[in-house]
Formats: sequence, C-alpha cells, structure tokens
Amino acid sequence: MDSMIPENENLIAQKIEVDENTAEPVIVETSIEEISEQANSTCDAPTDNTNKKANKKVKQKKKLTPISEQLSMASFGGFQQRENEISKRQKTFKTILTVVFFVFVIAVLAVTFYHDFFSTKEHLSFKDTIAIIGDNWFYILFALLSLILLYFFKGLKLSILCKNMTGKWHFKACMSTAIVGVYYNNVTPLAVGGQPFEIYHLSKHGVHGGCATSAPIATFFLNQLAFAILALTSVILFTRNALQLPEYIVEAPALTSVVVVACVGIGCCLVVPTLVVLFSLFPTVGTKLVNFVMNLGAKLKIVKKPRETTFRTIKTVVQNSRCLKRIAKSPFTFISNFLLSFLEQLANCSIAYFTLKFFGFDWPSWNVWEWSQIIMLCFILNAAVTFIPTPGNSGAADLSFYFLFESGLTAGLAFPAMLVWRILNFYSTILIGFTFTSIQNKREKRKTALMDSPPALPPTT
Repeated sequence: MDSMIPENENLIAQKIEVDENTAEPVIVETSIEEISEQANSTCDAPTDNTNKKANKKVKQKKKLTPISEQLSMASFGGFQQRENEISKRQKTFKTILTVVFFVFVIAVLAVTFYHDFFSTKEHLSFKDTIAIIGDNWFYILFALLSLILLYFFKGLKLSILCKNMTGKWHFKACMSTAIVGVYYNNVTPLAVGGQPFEIYHLSKHGVHGGCATSAPIATFFLNQLAFAILALTSVILFTRNALQLPEYIVEAPALTSVVVVACVGIGCCLVVPTLVVLFSLFPTVGTKLVNFVMNLGAKLKIVKKPRETTFRTIKTVVQNSRCLKRIAKSPFTFISNFLLSFLEQLANCSIAYFTLKFFGFDWPSWNVWEWSQIIMLCFILNAAVTFIPTPGNSGAADLSFYFLFESGLTAGLAFPAMLVWRILNFYSTILIGFTFTSIQNKREKRKTALMDSPPALPPTT
C-alpha cells in the first residue's frame, strides 16, 4: 500500500458510517494510512504528535454496521482514480441520454407535425382558423389561470404545514418554494428532483430544519396519493363509460392500450403511499415486505445492491411515515392539504381542457360533462406516461395527447394545440423557474457582496 502513495501528497478517501444516535448515514473523510491499517490489521508505532492523534482516532472509532462496512470497503479498492473513472462514465452516459432525449422529442414533433398538416383531412383556410381562435380567445386566459392556481395550491399547502409546525405563516417563502419545486420536478427524470431543493429553499428562507424537511415530504406524499385516487377513478369511469364519451373513442384499440398502461402507472404511484401507511401501522410487516421485494429483485437481476437499496428505501419510507403521523395530529392540516392536493391535480389537467377549447375542440355527442371528460382522459394519459424516464415525460406525453384528442380538432389545429399545451404545462414552468432562481441568486450575491465590502470611510475635513 505504501508504494502506491506519492510523496508529499495527502490522499483522502471517503467512507460511510451510520450514526448510532440518529441512524443517519454520515460521510467521513479518512487518510490513506488509516485505510492501510484497516486492510492489514496492523498499526505502526507513532513517530510524532500527528500520528499519535490519528492512532487515537482509529482506536476510538465506532463499529460500523454491515451496510456501512460494505459501502466503506467498496470505496477502498480504487481510491481517487476509480472515482474519476466513474465520474467520466457518468458524464458520458449523461451526454448520451441528453442526445437521445432531444432526438426523441424532435422526432415526436416531426411525426405529429407531418400527420396533422399533411393528412388527408380537409384543412380550413387561414381566415377560418383565425376566426376559430378569435371566437375562443378567452379560454387561453383560463388555461393561464389554471397554471397560476397550480402554483398557488402547492404553495398554500406548504404554508399551512409550516403554520402548523412553527406557529408562523411563511407564505412568501412557501410560494417561492412552490416555483422552485415545480421547476426542478420538471427538469429531472421521473420528477424526483423537486423535494431536495424545496427542503433547501425553505431552510434557507427562515424555516427551521425539521419543518423544512417534513413539509415537502408530506406534500409529495399527499400529492401522489391524490393523483393515484383521481387516476384510478378515471380508469373506472372510462371502462364503464359513465361520462358518455363517443363510442368510437371508448372502443379505440389505442386508447384501450393506454388504459392498461395507465393501470401500471397507477400501481407505481401507489407504492410509496402504501408503504408509508404500512410502516405507520405495521412497521415490522413493512420492513419484511421491503426486504422480500429487494431480495426478489436481486435474484431477478433487477436490484444490483439489495442491502444498500433496502436501507435507503426503509429510511425514506420511515421518514415519510413520521411526517404523515405529524400532520395527522391536526385534522384541519391533514384534510386541507389533502383537498388542496386534489385541487392542484385538477388545475394541472384543466390546462389541457382550456387549451383544447381555445382551438375549437369538439367531439360528436358532446354533453354538459365536457370538462370532466377531458379531465378523466388527462389523468389516464398522465398515469400512462408517469414512469417514462424523461423530464416532464416529454415525447410520450406529447404523442399521447396528440393522438388522443386530434379527432376532436380540425386538421391543422391538433399540432398547435399539443404544442401550446406543452408550453403551458411544461416548458413555461421551466422558464418561470429558471428566471426566478436566476434573479434570486443575483439578489443573494449582491447582498453577500454588500455585507463583505468594507464600510465607507467618513469624508475628511
């Protein structure tokens, strides 16, 4: 080992220990000498005060858990060189995924554009197209209002939770956190990036650590549960045609396949809420179930590291369970947040309805349930694409929306309707979030610069 150490260089490796008090994984920096002592089980006699201190730290070190030992030993083999190799692989893989993502989205746009503008359907003249949009211009205002309400409901949920936990309203901080959360959810695959940034943003703007952590987790849990309930209800209503959709829509083979895939998506969305409730009521059963699933996944070559994955899964679910128990102590907080989660989901799907009406959407045998019909189909669509590993489910959501609703639009208007819907529902949230975070970062840099600048000297007489 000593021959691998260059002279005059202090190589630092990292290992993970589990704190006995908090059960949290902690990254600990350790020297190359300490790793050598662990690997060879030998200790050289200390020659100076620095070595004495290092030797005392080794002796006083706590015993690692099996999981932390496995994680720690995994980092001993390659040291810094191995980390650099992994980093290069990750960058290459990320670049490939980005290229594939853009190619896929552009291909979807090209296919839908060609299908809409070069189909055999009769196209309206430009004058008639402008007339349709002119007659329905107010619907786009309702679509924008739905987008605003989506942010408002999300921010209000966080505000109520913060009020319950801290006794103070943090309305401004929670509204800005809602913008940040929606932004990072939409720029990360599978919408998994929002919660960490929400926690960071709340803690940075005056909300203490416990509330800053619990509030985003609780809102995410209730949001997932509300979506799963609404999507499942939509599937049931569709299979029974309770909202009187046109028969050719209900019997379409493509839509039937989408419903089947939507059921799979609903099942995925129910995994976390089910585990949280199970851990809240029967923690032992929940732990055994997670262990069973991870071991089964390892045998099927789906889960590569079952022990570490089990540890992380249980930790996440237990944290969700604690947050749920905390807000369940206040019936008003729990019920109001649950209802606001439903309203947030309805506002999101209402963007699609008002966008379609803006372009003159109409189906034969249309009835007074037109809003609920579109909302029902939107929930089925969202459930079907929920596990597509692209930011905002891009590509799959665009294609599904186009072929689901193009029969109710005049040729030449289906593609613009799909494009406007994606701009309002997805791309606008990225633009709003990016602009907001950029302005906020500039303000914070200015404040820091003013605080660090020396005070002005008084004028000399």
